[in-house]
Amino acid sequence: MARTALDRAERLFASGRFAELISLLEPQVPIYRESQRFYYLLGSSCLRAGDPGGAATYLKRAEQLSPSNPDTMLALAALAVRKGETERAIDYYLRILEDKPGDRRARACLAVLRKDGGPEGLARLVETGRIERLYPGHRPMPRFALPVAIVLAATAAVYLALPLGAALLESVSRPRAARPEVAAVTLSPSERDSPVQTGGSFRYVLTERQALKSFELAKDYFQAYRDNAAMIEINRLLGSNASPSLKEKVKSLRAFVGQPDFRTIRDSPSYAEAQADPGLYDGCSVAWKGMAANVRPDAGAGAIAFDFLVGYQDKKRLEGLVPARISGAEVPMDRPLEILATLRSARGGLSMDCAAIHQLSPEKAP
Repeated sequence: MARTALDRAERLFASGRFAELISLLEPQVPIYRESQRFYYLLGSSCLRAGDPGGAATYLKRAEQLSPSNPDTMLALAALAVRKGETERAIDYYLRILEDKPGDRRARACLAVLRKDGGPEGLARLVETGRIERLYPGHRPMPRFALPVAIVLAATAAVYLALPLGAALLESVSRPRAARPEVAAVTLSPSERDSPVQTGGSFRYVLTERQALKSFELAKDYFQAYRDNAAMIEINRLLGSNASPSLKEKVKSLRAFVGQPDFRTIRDSPSYAEAQADPGLYDGCSVAWKGMAANVRPDAGAGAIAFDFLVGYQDKKRLEGLVPARISGAEVPMDRPLEILATLRSARGGLSMDCAAIHQLSPEKAP
């Protein structure tokens, strides 16, 4: 049976003949315009050949055709690292691990970024050529590497069977080097010696150990890009008997909260959780479903105000009503919606600053 151009491209890709692959496939674009694998091979080969512009064009098309394909996300992550967009790369690796927690390639790439994810580290990766460790594509294995690989695989199998191994792998997936400014926020010896104050009225009363642990947890969550979880620890400390100097350090951490995104939001609180303690979830991002009511101009703010009926997208169960507002977008009424918003706490109640509104199709409303 005659091989197709795509079959030949697979062989060229496996053998590392990327320039030949590009010459073979680029004239075939009209034929394979709906093939994710075609665009992945072409884009990854452009990346290997030193053409980031071509890589971006072809890999973005591959992503459009199959948004959750792990090979495409690995290639896009490598491209992002090549361009210095570390946060975008980490986003792709974490998306892969959400679907496939055991994906060794994504974990290995995160480990590289953990070590060399800062500006100087990335520059060294590019200058030394070690950035190619993040690139997709087969590299021939030296003869002596096979027995070594077998030994390493057996060792890893035993190692991963231990709880400690699993815990350490989890720590590897945390992109600490991607946020070196978070690690730079530290407590002085005196602040560690006296992390709490006595006297006064506070919403949360913490022991010295709890206050220090909450501070470190906030930093760890930021490093893992779990900004919601970090905000909860920050709010807990700010509303607690933590010392004034510790609270000042905690306030500086708030600057690292990223913009909400439908794809990357994690640790989103439920309405019941947020309503029970609004202050604890102030500044957290949510993606809640429901409907909009009482839509009106927000006088003086140049925005649209409305009441969001949480959980009412199918008109069967109303969890609660939250005042909301949004700028630069229309707010459909009597339609099932999903909104991306930041929670705000004022006078003990909840409100929302919306970043985006997505209208759900009827079959997705529940």
